[in-house]
Parts: sequence; structure tokens; C-alpha cells
Amino acid sequence: MTFDLPSTLRDIKLSQWSQFIDIYEKNKDAENTEFLEKKMLQIFCGTALNDISKLGLATFDKAIQHLNTLLRQEPSLVSRFKLIGTDGVEVEFGLIPNFDKMSYGEFIDLEKYIYDNSNLHRAMAVLYRPIKFSNKEKYLIHEYEGTEYLAEVMKDTPLDAVLSVKVFFYRLARKLANYTMVYTLKELKEHHQNKKDELSEKNGEVINQYIHSLEKMS
Repeated sequence: MTFDLPSTLRDIKLSQWSQFIDIYEKNKDAENTEFLEKKMLQIFCGTALNDISKLGLATFDKAIQHLNTLLRQEPSLVSRFKLIGTDGVEVEFGLIPNFDKMSYGEFIDLEKYIYDNSNLHRAMAVLYRPIKFSNKEKYLIHEYEGTEYLAEVMKDTPLDAVLSVKVFFYRLARKLANYTMVYTLKELKEHHQNKKDELSEKNGEVINQYIHSLEKMS
């Protein structure tokens, strides 16, 4: 028998990865790992469970080792990829070119779905959109129309794009959090200093009033 073993993360779809992660989360504490290994071959290689027992032992072990190695990779950020629709038309998708210009709606939807494995296709619909104009390395993507517009299509997003952008967004979020913390500390410091200045000013007014009162009494 033969089966298709993905050679890179580009050969694995997001829908396959989500399916396996769901099964993994429900069975990761089980002592028997054989079930998970069989599900890996079934999902990522399109092999029927009944046929897995027919594989040679060496082939089975090599396939599992290969898949484990693939899924541990941390790919470089993928800015573009192509998908072929059910109509046979190939469409190129591009990552948001400038995150500084991300809209509030895009950020809210992205933050909502990026950490939810069951809704990662919706996060991909925020991050990647069809390219409408391209000139060498630069490109423009279509306007954001909500996650519903491309959610189903993005279930076919190649896994290297998914994992790379998840890591990228995680690091970006940490960076923004650090900036926010620094800004907050600065604001607190300035607020505290203003309070001290106000207090000093008020104390000065009280002292002046007290001195004026003493002069009157004198």
C-alpha cells in the first residue's frame, strides 16, 4: 500500500492540524500513545485506520518520527501563499503589510481568535487576504470585511503560515505589552509627580494664608 506523507509544513492544511490538536488535547494524558500516532497518520497522510496495521513496522516508525519533526518546527514568517479554490482558480493571499495601520476591528477579531485552536481559520481570515495589486515585494490586500467572508476558505491555509504568524503575533503582543507597561509606568510617574506638585502648591497656599493670618493678628 502507499500513502501521502507531507514533506513540509506547507503540505499540511490548517483544518488537518486543528482536527489533530483537538484529538491530542482530549487524549494527551493517556498512557497509550499508539492511538495518537495512528490518528497522526490518518489525518496528515489520509490513511484509513484499518490500513495502518498493514504498514511495515519500520515504515510506521519513520513516518511518525517524520511527522513529529515537522510539527516541532518553528517556520520563518510566511508573507504570501497561494490557494486553489473549488472552481480551480488560484488566488494569492498576503499577510497584512503594516500592522501599525491595523484597524481596531481587525485587532479585536484577531485577539479573539488567534489563541483559539478551533477558530484559527477566522484569525487567518484577519491576517491574510487576497492580494489585489503586487509590485515585486510590495503588495496591497483587499479591505477587511469580517471573518465570515473568508473563514471557510482559510481552513486550507498551509500550516507553515499558521504557525509562523502565531509565533509572530505572540511576540508582537508581548512587545506591545512591554510598551504599554512602560507607557503606563511613565503615566503613573507623571501623575504622581503632578500630585506632588499640586500638594506642594496647596501646602504653599496654606502656609501663605497662615502667614497672612499671623500678620493680620499682629
